[in-house]
Amino acid sequence: MSVQQQQASPAEVAGVGLALAAAGVYFILVGLSYLPMPSPTASPPSVIVSAGVAFLFAGLISLIRAKAGAVDQDSELPPDAPRWTQVSYRAAAIACAGSLAAIGTWIAIGSGPRAFSVTGFVEMRTTGELIGRTVFALGSVIAWIYVIALTVGTVRKFFTPRG
Repeated sequence: MSVQQQQASPAEVAGVGLALAAAGVYFILVGLSYLPMPSPTASPPSVIVSAGVAFLFAGLISLIRAKAGAVDQDSELPPDAPRWTQVSYRAAAIACAGSLAAIGTWIAIGSGPRAFSVTGFVEMRTTGELIGRTVFALGSVIAWIYVIALTVGTVRKFFTPRG
């Protein structure tokens, strides 16, 4: 017997969106010290808030997709979706990607020591802080390039005559 793939219903997508948004609000409130930290962490509050922003906007993206009736395989909203949903969808994606890029940037160039480990076939704890920061710096550059490209693409799509 083959397993039939089913599309998620708009209600299911909205439920996931609400859960992600709620998690984001929780992390934002923790980062802003309105709620207690569940366990001690070495991360500064700005990184926790950035993670919360990423979750919040990921949830908003899911809610927008549910409202617009996008199916699982679509990377864009349907062409007949209202313009405000299309612009909101792109803006939320830019904000989500930007907050993730900010976290990677903090790991790469933020102050304080960093400890990196590699887990594969054998767990290896490394003291190569320079190597770890370099890898995160490269990832951050790629993430920021994506944020810039997504922003430029959005501006061209919605705010130029040819878009």
